[in-house]
Amino acid sequence: MLNALITLAFVYLQSPLSAFPPIEVPGGPGKFDFTQIDAKNRLFLACHPGKKAITVVDLRTLKVRDVNSVVECNGVSADSDSHRIYAAGPGEKLVCIDSKTWQPIATLDLAGPGDGVQVDAQHGKVYVANDDGTNLWVVGSKSMKLETTVKIKEAPEYLELDIAKGRVYQPIKSASVVQVIDMKSSKVAAEWKLSSLTGPHGCAIDRESKTLFVVGSNGKLAILDATTGAVSCLLDVTPRTDQIAYDQKLKRLYIPGAGTIQVVQIVKGQGIVIGSVAVDSDCRRVSVEPSTSDVWVAYSNKKGSYVQQFKALK
Repeated sequence: MLNALITLAFVYLQSPLSAFPPIEVPGGPGKFDFTQIDAKNRLFLACHPGKKAITVVDLRTLKVRDVNSVVECNGVSADSDSHRIYAAGPGEKLVCIDSKTWQPIATLDLAGPGDGVQVDAQHGKVYVANDDGTNLWVVGSKSMKLETTVKIKEAPEYLELDIAKGRVYQPIKSASVVQVIDMKSSKVAAEWKLSSLTGPHGCAIDRESKTLFVVGSNGKLAILDATTGAVSCLLDVTPRTDQIAYDQKLKRLYIPGAGTIQVVQIVKGQGIVIGSVAVDSDCRRVSVEPSTSDVWVAYSNKKGSYVQQFKALK
């Protein structure tokens, strides 16, 4: 296995991604937060709290626009079949937006600021993490009513769902653990330590191999068994990431931070950094389009707000 990983690193020679020119978002500078790809409808979504908007890129035409998010939002998630977008943030509301008309459909007041958002379309639920708080709110996706509140440890970050296993994986930056929430009981079923990783922010999952990836603010990547929580690999990576992304097809993990997107190849529960590409220093969040393996980011600087596409070199 070691020889295979070394060969991969040699082949890519620090260039696993090819950058396209940045696309300017109309309206000037304004900070970004979490992003997501609506794979079925081919949309790149980026929370644009600096503009009280969600930046939307049509991946078929590369047309970009900001749509009204009603309040500042940090987290976004799409229900592709119902053409609904859910977003939450410091505005202390969960907002539902129609992705055909781009008009708000409904809002729900939250008992605090939201952060990470994920939709379970199969069971009609939206999970909203309480930014720097101790709540994971579970909301009916159609009713837009609060169904239950899961008490978690303080300061949750980006969360992932494994609907097949009925689990929510919730990194907690204050305790440097992942809490595993059982979807059926809406209770914390397990808590996993992350070795020497601290301040977990980025989280992604390989559902085929049942592997969980967590990156800490201290520049550590932990690769875990998503069933038992056992850490199979601990790797030094770029620090100060906020959101990571995993390409299921190419078995690659993308870690943005400190002016670079680092690319980690995953082989049988182990990882090796196969290269990186320079990005704006504000770029700390990333998403991957599953059908094309294209990588997308959003960032802002003094000149303006931008989205950017990268082609994965195979």
